[in-house]
Parts: sequence; structure tokens; C-alpha cells
Amino acid sequence: MKNLKTIAIVISVVALAGLAAAQSTEPKPFLGDWNGSISIMGANLEIGLHFKLDEAKKVTGTFDSITQGAMGLPVGAIEIKDKTITFTLSGIPGDPTFKGALDATGKKLAGDFTQGGAAGTFSVEKQ
Repeated sequence: MKNLKTIAIVISVVALAGLAAAQSTEPKPFLGDWNGSISIMGANLEIGLHFKLDEAKKVTGTFDSITQGAMGLPVGAIEIKDKTITFTLSGIPGDPTFKGALDATGKKLAGDFTQGGAAGTFSVEKQ
């Protein structure tokens, strides 16, 4: 009976370690610098995204609207699940929200962009 408890504990520890490793590596494909554009209401705006891990290993980011000259805007509410990322631009009117997925190569991120009721798309490539 004692051996069964020991085996159960070992299996639990191994499973939790594997889960923790999977969660800690999940953001890696998104980290780095990305350049591309937003297409909304007939306009194309050149953008840049920058994602990194902070000291607590949490993903943080900034957004550049190159066309509009707005650089280093903080990215908030970052959620990563598999090859999909969702995030917002903190403190910007209309609650700009991005939801995108990586392509098979992991070098292109594309998806939907919404702001203040307007909907568009975005596409960026890893630099």
C-alpha cells in the first residue's frame, strides 16, 4: 500500500512538472519583434509588435503604430493558448483588441482586429 502511494506521488510530480514545462514554453513562438499592418475601414496602417518575458517570466509587450507615429504603447491582457494570442492596447479609446494565430512556420501572425465597433484584420511577420 505504501508503494502505491509513493508511485502515485511520483506520477503526480512528473505530470505536474511536464505541465509546468509546457506552460513555460508556450509563449516562446510569440516572443520577439514583429512588423506588418492593420487593415481597417479601407486603410492600411504599418505596425510593430514587441513581446518579451519579464523577470517573473510573464509575457509583456509594446505596440507601435508606425504610420501614426505612436510608438511603445503598452500591450495588456495577453492570453496565449496553443498557437493563438489575444491582447489589447492599454489605455487607448475604443479598446483595441487583437486575436491572431501563428501560421505553420511560426513566422507569420495574422487575425482579427477590433476597435470601437470597427472590425478589421492584422498581419505581422517575425523579424
